[in-house]
Amino acid sequence: MPEKIYRTGIYARLSREDNENGESNSITSQKAICMEYISRHSDLELVEVYDEDDGYTGTNMDRPGFQRMLADMRSGKIDCAISKDLSRFSRNYIDAGNYLEKVFPSLGIRYIAVNDCYDSLAPGSASDAITLPFKNLVNDIYCRDISVKIRTNLEVKRRKGEYVGSFAPYGYIKSAEDKNRLVIDDDAAEVVTMIFGMFKDGFPILRIAERLNQSGVPTPMEHKRLQGVKFQTAFRRSELPQWEYNTVARILKNEVYLGVLTQGKRGTPNHKVHDIRPKDESEWIRVEATHEALVSYADFLAVAELLQRDMRATDAQGQHYLFSGFLYCGDCGQGMVRRTITRGSKKYVYYNCSKNRKTHSCTPHSISEAKLREVVFHAVHDQIETVMHLDEVMAYLERLPMEDRRVFNYEAQITRLEEEIEQYKKRKLRLYEDLADGIITKTEYTDFRNAYNKVIEDKTDAVQRMKKEQNQAAASGMGNRAWVQAFSQYQNIEELDRRVLVALVDRILVYDNKAVEIQFKYRDEYAYAAEYVELCGRQAG
Repeated sequence: MPEKIYRTGIYARLSREDNENGESNSITSQKAICMEYISRHSDLELVEVYDEDDGYTGTNMDRPGFQRMLADMRSGKIDCAISKDLSRFSRNYIDAGNYLEKVFPSLGIRYIAVNDCYDSLAPGSASDAITLPFKNLVNDIYCRDISVKIRTNLEVKRRKGEYVGSFAPYGYIKSAEDKNRLVIDDDAAEVVTMIFGMFKDGFPILRIAERLNQSGVPTPMEHKRLQGVKFQTAFRRSELPQWEYNTVARILKNEVYLGVLTQGKRGTPNHKVHDIRPKDESEWIRVEATHEALVSYADFLAVAELLQRDMRATDAQGQHYLFSGFLYCGDCGQGMVRRTITRGSKKYVYYNCSKNRKTHSCTPHSISEAKLREVVFHAVHDQIETVMHLDEVMAYLERLPMEDRRVFNYEAQITRLEEEIEQYKKRKLRLYEDLADGIITKTEYTDFRNAYNKVIEDKTDAVQRMKKEQNQAAASGMGNRAWVQAFSQYQNIEELDRRVLVALVDRILVYDNKAVEIQFKYRDEYAYAAEYVELCGRQAG
């Protein structure tokens, strides 16, 4: 009876962790071992080599080379598979057992693992069925151990503020001396700062994207390609990538431009599950001052606040109107809407309460844009002068000997704010009892709760700012007073524009009696500084 000739396929695989072991595990080495084995066995005839799984982990069976081999088995092209050892075939204990004990036998496939001395057709293969699972288990444990080591190493790097991503964020490149450190990419950084500048000047996100496309600025993806970086992305939709709304929005929201690294947002549950899933925010690793910032903290915060506001209305040039996103009704808290009235050959612009316009549940008060522009300009101008005068007084006090001035007590201010936060939290808890007892209505309950939440949120933000300023001021009295610098850069303004509003104004309230209240940014810092000056004055008196 003539000897059966098995149509044989060589399977070779190499993962990143296997590659650390050098040439002994290389694809070339694996194929050489298998070919040498085939040459010594006359019943084996080489038909195909499956060697495209270079860089694929053995814990996942969804590998292109392995799947192609399975397809050839089912079509009858091969009826024997050979690999250097069992670990090349799989490092997943369950999957390996399933294929060796069920799938391959059902397809009539002979399997050979050269270095493990395993041949499913050999007379002793039945006894190998007892030891084989242990070998597969050892391979599985090895892979789990490698996975744990890699995960631990990456977490340590993240906590140290080292960048572990495959590609540097747009605006940065990896340092030539240290691949875990980001340095500025001058060309891309210029685009990032331009995007933030345009948004502060009143350009909507879509308009910014259009300008970048018209100017021929390469998208972040195309910029990487022009630098010779090879990668794949799900965001590419056409052969010639275009700037889109989401592309610009992601840049405006990315803390990396503050010099902050937030890593570990996504990951796999373990070494056997390869689906990348988002992690809870509490698991993210955030480290500040890891690299040079492209945007100031004040600008980033201002942009973040504007992104949360309704600024859909734009002028004929596609820019936001001067007061877009800043105007609110002082009586009901709703936004003010812009409308134009034509009288003869002239056009007049007014702002009305949006709640009155929609439901008539608020008074129909309005204010002209011209009047509003004048009021706000003078208020901003006066506030700048007041801050500059206050800064001069503080600078004078800090030049005095320590015994002649009172050191600003950050701890006391922070403690006071935290006590106020607790008081409002207690008030909020009592609201439900008042609702249950019929003291307040459900509508009043909702209004009070929202108001308390807003106060708690504002005071919590103030605490965070105070703590940050406290750290900065620890070695220099009142510190560098960055909030003063925000006002000082506009000392000589002659007209009101979007950049001034974004930098200095939080919101503008218009009341039924046409009174206008401008709520400036850094209100808490201003109040603390004024209190500091007052306390020093009392002591001197």
